[in-house]
Amino acid sequence: MRLLSKTLFYFFLFSVIQLNAQDYQERQKKLEAQKISLKKEISQINNLIADSKKRSKNLANDLEDLQLKISVRDKLININNSQLNNLTSIINNQNDRIARLESDLTNLKTEYEKIIYNSYKKRSTQMKLMFLFASENINQAFKRFQYFKQYSKYRKKQADRIVKVQNEIEDTVDSLVIIKNQKQKIIQENQDIKKSLSKEKKQQDDLFDSLLKNQKNYAAQISEKEKQAKLIDNEIEKLIRLAIAESNKNKNSTNFALTPEGRLVSSNFQANRGRLPWPVKEGVIVRRFGTQPHPVVRTTTINSNGISIATSSNSIAYSVFDGEVLSVYGFSGGNPGVLIRHGKYISNYQNLSSIFVKKGDKINANDEIGIVFTNESNGKTILKFNIFNELKPENPVIWLDN
Repeated sequence: MRLLSKTLFYFFLFSVIQLNAQDYQERQKKLEAQKISLKKEISQINNLIADSKKRSKNLANDLEDLQLKISVRDKLININNSQLNNLTSIINNQNDRIARLESDLTNLKTEYEKIIYNSYKKRSTQMKLMFLFASENINQAFKRFQYFKQYSKYRKKQADRIVKVQNEIEDTVDSLVIIKNQKQKIIQENQDIKKSLSKEKKQQDDLFDSLLKNQKNYAAQISEKEKQAKLIDNEIEKLIRLAIAESNKNKNSTNFALTPEGRLVSSNFQANRGRLPWPVKEGVIVRRFGTQPHPVVRTTTINSNGISIATSSNSIAYSVFDGEVLSVYGFSGGNPGVLIRHGKYISNYQNLSSIFVKKGDKINANDEIGIVFTNESNGKTILKFNIFNELKPENPVIWLDN
């Protein structure tokens, strides 16, 4: 009974170690995927910066681009640190496994030595026959014969287990070497990133110093831009309110009157939360959803009811889901945009130079909407993208496939 309890304990311990190892490996895969995504983002930022510099020498734009890259590098360092912590856990786990296997191997070899010793004492065929013939009856003789057979099998089984455990130890040691090399590689990568980050932060400080003299003027410009953006947001809200009123035949309603088809579209749209395609094929989010400090003038607060995605010049904007064009609009102080209705949800594609659709068009996911506008004064191509749940703006990041 005691031996059985001990066996169950070791089995439980082995199972826990195996599960932990699987969890660590799975976590490592997820972290690696995040790291690949961040490296891709840095590459895209570098391309956008290079394209922007060809067209503009604006210090404020340079500073915004640089701060964006610094923030992504900070994230990359954090991911690397998480990977290092995770690899340390894997190494500890593997060391524990090796220690346990070596302990098992020692016990197996001790047991095997006893088996060999007992086999040596009973090696004589004559002794085996005498043992059999000394049986009191046929049944006892048969049992003694079966004992010899089982003992022989047990001896072979123990030898096989010893070889298996030895191979397991060798495989675990080999994997440990690979993991330690991975860890060293990440440590070196982090050191390289920190060197780049140090240079970029020095550039950031220099740009801040250059802009400090004109900070008041720049803050006034930001305030004016935010005011203009708010006016456009209000006009878009009016368009949505008008569409809701038309669906209800009631100008005071704040909810769409949905047909059965509209309810189905809403349900399908909601079911794809976190899986919607991006509205551009390649891009980097340069302004996030919600209230936030301005990237350059930290004393100035800005607010966004959507996200701004920087992309390459002549990029196409694509629909993120099936729907119907609610409005093609253009307001003073801003470039044209398109509202697409998906049941009670609406996606907005703002800052276009050319538009390929018209009001009432039926749209499928990934259909071309228009070309994103490129600002010749700063060289930037930025799509402003929103998702509304009727009148309520939602964070597009939680809807898009990351």
